[in-house]
Amino acid sequence: MPGEAAVADINVHIDAYNGQRPGIHQRCVTYAWIAMGVYCAVAGWLFILVFNLDTKGKAIGLVGGLAIMGGYYLWGYVWKPLKDHQLTLRYRLFPQIFGFIEKVQYSHAYQPGFLDHLKRLKLIDFTSSENDDLIKGRHDGMDFELVETKLILGSGKNKETVFSGIIFHFRLETEFPGMLVAAKRGNWLQRAAREFWRAGSYDELSSGNRQLDETHEFRSDNFGAARPVIAGPLISVLTWLGNEWHGGDVRIALSHGDGYLMLPADRDYFRLPDLTQDVRYDWDVKPIVREMATLLAVAHVVRQVG
Repeated sequence: MPGEAAVADINVHIDAYNGQRPGIHQRCVTYAWIAMGVYCAVAGWLFILVFNLDTKGKAIGLVGGLAIMGGYYLWGYVWKPLKDHQLTLRYRLFPQIFGFIEKVQYSHAYQPGFLDHLKRLKLIDFTSSENDDLIKGRHDGMDFELVETKLILGSGKNKETVFSGIIFHFRLETEFPGMLVAAKRGNWLQRAAREFWRAGSYDELSSGNRQLDETHEFRSDNFGAARPVIAGPLISVLTWLGNEWHGGDVRIALSHGDGYLMLPADRDYFRLPDLTQDVRYDWDVKPIVREMATLLAVAHVVRQVG
C-alpha cells in the first residue's frame, strides 16, 4: 500500500475531484434538460412536417430512427464533461497508487499492440476490441502490459462478445522455443484450432494428468519442448488457477519470449464510484491497489511456466 506521504498526496487529488464534481454534475444536468428539450421540439417539428408528406410511411420510420440515434449521441455529449473529469482523476491517481510498479504508465481506451499479436497467433478470433484501462510497467523484474477489454467478433446484428476481462502480456523468465497454448476443452480453442493447426504438424499433447486432460487441451508446434512444460509447471498453474480464479476459463499461451494470460471477468477491476458520488480513499482506492497486487501475483506464477 502507498505510504503516508503518498496517501496524503492522493487525498489532495481526491479532494479536488470531489470539490469540483457537484458543480460539473449540476451543469451537465442543466445542459441535458436544455439540450434534450430543444432536441425534442425540433424532432417533433420534423415529425409534423413529415406527417404531411405523401410518402409519410417510409419517411416517418427514417426520421424516427435518426431521432433516436441523434438523441443517444446528444445525451452522451452533454455528460462528457463529467466523464472527462473522472478520467482526469484516473490519470493523476493511478500512477500514484501503483507506485510499487516501476515506470508505471496508465492509458484509457487505447488498444495495446499485443492484441494484434494475439490475432496473428490465433489465440482467439476477434475483429475488434473495446478497451478500458491499460496499465504497463515493470514489477519484480517482470515487464508487463495489462488491459481490461472486450473482444468482439463480427459486426452489427452478428456481433458477439467472445471475451471480456483482463489480458496480460509479459516477458517470460525463460524463452519457450515455439508456441504452446492451454485452454479448456469445448471452447474457443476448438473453433480456432481447425484453422491454425491445419497449417502444420501441431499436435495435441497429453499432460499425464488424466483428470486435467479430460478438461483441458494442450497444443504446440514444438512437441519436445512443450511436453516437460506441460507435464510439470503448467499442470500446477492450471490446477491453482482453477481453484483460485472463478471468473471463467483461463487461457495461457507461450510464444518464444512472450507470455499471454487471459483472465475472464464479469466486473471492472479498476472501477471508481458512479459519477454522481464522491471518491473515498479507504472504500474506493484501497481495493483497486489490492486487486492489482493479486493480478500481478497471478501473472508472476504463470510467467515462471516458460
